[in-house]
This record gives sequence, structure tokens and C-alpha cells, in this order.
Amino acid sequence: LALRRLQRELEWSNQKMTRELALAGEVQASFLPNKMPEIDGWQFSVTLQPARETSGDFYDMFTLPDGRLGILVADVVDKGVCAALFMSLSYALFRTHVQQFPGEPERVFDAMNDHILHDTNADQFVTAFYGILDPQSGVMIYSNAGHPPALIAGEGYGRRARWLAKTGMPLGILPDNSWQRREVLIAPQDVLFLFTDGLIDAEENPDSAFGLENMVSSVETKLDGTAVAIKEGVLTDVRQFIGDRPLFDDLLLFVIKHK
Repeated sequence: LALRRLQRELEWSNQKMTRELALAGEVQASFLPNKMPEIDGWQFSVTLQPARETSGDFYDMFTLPDGRLGILVADVVDKGVCAALFMSLSYALFRTHVQQFPGEPERVFDAMNDHILHDTNADQFVTAFYGILDPQSGVMIYSNAGHPPALIAGEGYGRRARWLAKTGMPLGILPDNSWQRREVLIAPQDVLFLFTDGLIDAEENPDSAFGLENMVSSVETKLDGTAVAIKEGVLTDVRQFIGDRPLFDDLLLFVIKHK
């Protein structure tokens, strides 16, 4: 009888924890944009698939005072509750410093890095890509803090995908670091792919991940559809690769197409 009572208590505790984690995941999801902006000549589509109830991956998209678009894709190292808490902190810091430095992605990262190092003792860090897109000219300035490099492909590149360079380390590792600013033109018919490492690390088995080469091959064959169709096509390739295996890590894919 005592063992049975302990078993019931354990089951109740597990159910309570599952409900609380599900609620935490809903709160996290409420931070993120619930729809993409509608801008003539541009298409945007994003999917975030957490590996667990909560996620360390996050994204953002918003209009700056000068009419340009801020676009963020980020990933907290590790998974689970700790990553979810660190994600909430990182998201809040990002939104705060974007208002302080609205057109300077490298200074946003500088400020975030200082706060993470000075205000936390957690042995965690976050990778991030933050771009500022001018929808009139197609020019995007960006900084990349240790995040998987973005891919751009289109007619101007011979329909071959090209990687955008990283511009600095992840946030929360070293003080007094600096991040460079780069610029890229997203011309008509070009497609930009932003993603987290959960996509390229998706496993067919413990010794075989989707990888960068498969990512390139996948995107180069899907440039003619809408942003939604392109995104779904890449995700289908990932699902077919891993088969029935569950996701190893949170997966995020953001597709931007200049029509």
C-alpha cells in the first residue's frame, strides 16, 4: 500500500510538471510574432519546432522607426528549462537594446553581451543573427554572433547558394568583444535562409546529421516557389532525412523572398 501511494504521488507530480512545462512553452510562444508583416514585393515565412515543451530558439520581426525591418533569429545553447529561462532573458535584453540602438546591430550585441556577463552567473551563451532590411532597396545590414551562417541564393548567384560570413563570437562568453557589421543585397528573386543549428544537426542516426551540404542542396532546388512553399519544402527534406527519429534539438527556419 505504501509503494502504491508513492507511485500515485509520483504520477501526480509528473503530470503537474508536464502541465507546468506546457504552460511555460505557451508563455514563450506568446513572446514571438503571431504573424508576418505584409510588404509589397516581399514574402516572409518562419517555423519553430521545439524538441521539448520549451525552447531555447527564438525569433523576432518588427518595424523600426525609419521603416526598415528588424529580423532576429537566435539560439540559446542547450535545451530544456534552463535554456528557456535564458531565452526569456536574451529576448528581453534584445528588445531593450534595439530601442537604444535601432539601426546598429553590432552595438545591440555589444550591449547584450555586457548585460549577460555582468548580470548572470549561468554557464550558458546565445548565438544570434540580427539583420536590418530596407524593403525599398533590398539592402540588409547584419551582425552574426556565432550563429550558423545565413544562406542566400537566386538568379544573381547563378541559383547557387552562398553563405554569409559570421561577424563575431556568441553572446555571453567573453567581455570586451566586438561584432562587425556586414551588408548584403537581397535582389528581386533572391531568397535568404536563416536557421538554427537544430536544422543542420537533425539526425538520421547518431553518426549522421542533415548537415550543411544537404541544406545547400535542398535550398538550391526550391527557389521558384513562395516563401511558404520553399520553407515547407526544406522542412520536408529534413523530415524525410531523419525518418521517425524525434528532433535532437529545437529547429527554426526563417525564409525571406524578394519577389
